[in-house]
Amino acid sequence: MKVLARGETGPGSRAAHRIVRPQATAGVALTLPVAVFFVVFWLVPFVAAIYLSFTDYEMAGTPQWIGLANYERMFADPGFLNSAWITAVYTVCTVVPTIVLTLLVAVPLAKPGRLNRWLRALVMIPAVMPLAATSMVWVIIYSDRGLANTLLGLAGIEPQAWLTSSDLAIWALVVMVVWKSLGLFVIILTAGLQALPGEVYEAAAIDGSGAVTTFTRITLPLLRRTLLFVLVISVAGSMQAFVPAFLLTGGGPADATQVLPYYIWANAFPYEHMGYAAAMGMVLLAAMVIISALQFGFLKGGEE
Repeated sequence: MKVLARGETGPGSRAAHRIVRPQATAGVALTLPVAVFFVVFWLVPFVAAIYLSFTDYEMAGTPQWIGLANYERMFADPGFLNSAWITAVYTVCTVVPTIVLTLLVAVPLAKPGRLNRWLRALVMIPAVMPLAATSMVWVIIYSDRGLANTLLGLAGIEPQAWLTSSDLAIWALVVMVVWKSLGLFVIILTAGLQALPGEVYEAAAIDGSGAVTTFTRITLPLLRRTLLFVLVISVAGSMQAFVPAFLLTGGGPADATQVLPYYIWANAFPYEHMGYAAAMGMVLLAAMVIISALQFGFLKGGEE
């Protein structure tokens, strides 16, 4: 065992403790704001929402404990069931085109070249725009004399009431959201494609593998984790969508775009049914957790 001379420091020496204590204090000081932010703005509201979901609370009064009554009411509420169905349709119809278009755009943009660098920057423009500003732009695009109807006129098609037709409004939202989210996911997949080992493609080329076979047998399996990340983020974002329905259609017409987050907001604030809204929020959160778990389970099962 080494004997420390005078002035030397070891793990258990007083000098070492004098060094470690300021470091520990600095670590606590740096993490404390984050911990406080987490507790105040996430943990406390989350626990409060769980409690309120079992109460009858109208904001002005005192919460009254009613047990599972809010949850029983929810699954007999036509408004909730309609909103849940619209959310499911909206999620599927935004996620599937987003994933397909992201792959179609990312694969050519992943190749090196000055032009591709500029194109990747252009693709990112919608992603960095604020969602509220994007929604206002698309309100103009969908107006009677907006870009959408102008293009239809060039093709000899009558103008459409994009945001006031119960048949078209949900699809108008889908197109906007796909356009908005495409840029971010293209950049993520482009980074994933550029990180794939080139040796695998060289071996495939030597074996005479065609472009389609290489893409389906090599690229997609190697890109599995990146695709899962994009899928989880896209599904979670679609299930929480509120701003497009709020700003473009106000949940209408005839509740055709009343997605579940909008219905929760409407019950919480205009109608002040906070307890009922909290219960619906818990169900939405549980659905998101279950769907994410299934997606991760699918990834794990595919890798075994």
